[in-house]
Amino acid sequence: MKLRAFWRKPASAEPLAAPPPRRLDPVWIEAPLTMLSWFLPGGAVVVGALGQFMLALVLLMVAFGVWLRLWRSRKKRRAMGQAMGRTPR
Repeated sequence: MKLRAFWRKPASAEPLAAPPPRRLDPVWIEAPLTMLSWFLPGGAVVVGALGQFMLALVLLMVAFGVWLRLWRSRKKRRAMGQAMGRTPR
């Protein structure tokens, strides 16, 4: 017999409390996932293709942000040049 058995708390005679009822996910989350699971095969190729597509979207957004920033700064420089009396190019 192990010594630590003497320090254990005795098991309570009360039954364990029932866990609270599980809340279901909202339909707006569950429905698209269910439809995707019907139409898409569940394989690593599909996951990889979706990952590539998402990466392309992220890179496109970054490139658009850089282009927009450059365009706005060019517009601002052009407006400042006109305010100083220079002719625009």
